[in-house]
Amino acid sequence: MEFSFLSPKGRMLLSLVIFGTIGLVRRYIPLGSVPLAFLRAALGCLTMVVLMQGKHISFHGKRLRQQAPKLLLSGLLLGLDWVFFFEAFNHTTVAIATLCYYMAPVFMLVAAPLVFHETLGRRKRICAAITIGGMLLVSGVVGGAAPGGTGDFSGVVYALLGAFFYAAIIVLSKTLTGLDPYEQTAVQLGTAALFLLAYSGASGRLDFHTMTGVGWGLTLLLGVVHTGLAYGIYFGSLTRVPAQTTAILSYVDPLVAVLLSVFVLQEPITELQLAGVCLVLGGMISGERGTRS
Repeated sequence: MEFSFLSPKGRMLLSLVIFGTIGLVRRYIPLGSVPLAFLRAALGCLTMVVLMQGKHISFHGKRLRQQAPKLLLSGLLLGLDWVFFFEAFNHTTVAIATLCYYMAPVFMLVAAPLVFHETLGRRKRICAAITIGGMLLVSGVVGGAAPGGTGDFSGVVYALLGAFFYAAIIVLSKTLTGLDPYEQTAVQLGTAALFLLAYSGASGRLDFHTMTGVGWGLTLLLGVVHTGLAYGIYFGSLTRVPAQTTAILSYVDPLVAVLLSVFVLQEPITELQLAGVCLVLGGMISGERGTRS
């Protein structure tokens, strides 16, 4: 499915809107975070392989063997990333979980001088400080807990742990060379699925007795559409959209999540948290606007 009737920017926007609805879908799947992350990775991997067949993209055995240690580690990090991200939704609102999860770019900024020996400009430091301040308001650390129990700090911690592993994947992926994005993603998803399957089996968490017909349908949607298909659309447009535009558009994802949280799920949000939302999104977008491709 190419969505050729859309421009490259339109296709990228579509994929990011799909990503932004993950929290809404997860809210209605009665399954633990570990088995859900396993199913998402497995279904996403299968979908990516089908897309690769349709695009005549092959796996390169020699290159994969050369990059095997990094690919295995990135698959493990991806599994941990999704487990903590999904668990965050069990303890706080979709808006708070998603915005805290999107602190990954701030972790990247912190890592840049240490890992890539990059110098952070004054603008980046100011935007990072604004974003962190906004996150403190969103999380309820500043201003007290939100009504209805949405200020549960454990949800914030789970989301930030997910963000940490997300940032680690990005750092590691920058060192992977010579692989097609579809090929790399398919292998990472497959590796994550294997790690999560092994852990679920060993810990006795591979339990699906709580699942319903609707739950299975939404899980299929999460794995096929929100993972395999959305990644396929994203990667298909990535090389045809300027890097700075890509960076700005990436914040459509958390914005959609916030809107769904407030207007569809009607999850409570305080005035301070709303101010924090504006600071987080404003700080991140302003930081990206100062970045040249």
